Amino acid sequence: MKTFRARRWLLALISLMLALGLVLAWQLARIALLPVAVYSGWLLLGLVLVLTFFNARKKLPFLPLLSASAWMQAHIYLGWLGCFVFVLHTGVRLPDGRLELVLSAVFALVAASGALGLWLSRWLPPRLVRSGESLVYERIAGLRQQLAEEVRELVRRGEIETQSSTLADLYLRVLHAYFLRVPPLLAPLTGDDREFHRVRQELELARRYLNPAELSLAGELADLIEAKRNLDLQLAGQRLLKLWLFVHIPLTYGMLVLTAAHVWLALHYSHRL
Repeated sequence: MKTFRARRWLLALISLMLALGLVLAWQLARIALLPVAVYSGWLLLGLVLVLTFFNARKKLPFLPLLSASAWMQAHIYLGWLGCFVFVLHTGVRLPDGRLELVLSAVFALVAASGALGLWLSRWLPPRLVRSGESLVYERIAGLRQQLAEEVRELVRRGEIETQSSTLADLYLRVLHAYFLRVPPLLAPLTGDDREFHRVRQELELARRYLNPAELSLAGELADLIEAKRNLDLQLAGQRLLKLWLFVHIPLTYGMLVLTAAHVWLALHYSHRL
């Protein structure tokens, strides 16, 4: 942990020094009447291409190109540096042309989605760990179905063994819908546990009408309800991280297309002047 924190501070310090160096170079180039917008534009394009290459690196894990964590750290700090270069390039003003305006808006969305993804990747995993064993996302649907089947079998067995329909009535009224329920999209952010607490409360209220044999089954139901809650947290958290990628990556490639058009127009008109 100390090594990671020290490395993070070192990378932040290096990024800050690079930013200060860019500001100094920018000022000197302006005094020398050099085309600073052209230089900053090429630098920004290079940074964007390097940042985009991170996604390609994740798809080629067999290549000996440093570890994924090292690439992630580089992606984060180069991303912040790219935002700073973008501010230098645009001069903190709204662009004049439509293409440049759209490109600036898409760049802002890419940067904002990247910052959101960074926060999610730091905030969500500890919460998922507290909810139990980390699960492979593709297995969660099968585990949810298995859990729902266990509840049905438990209630059916209780009805046969105890000759009472109290748990079956509770299942039809509350449990069936709960175990089929998919957590809302933003459940990890809002802490949506209202349904869990409602179902647990319904089970506690039903306990007063249960005989000793049913009370034992009710304890097993409580464990299954808790397991469902943990599965929901895993599903909602991992789903949110995956959906974030479906926003960030397409925006990035869209920005590259707009950037290519912007570079072509800039070079085309610069040769005509």
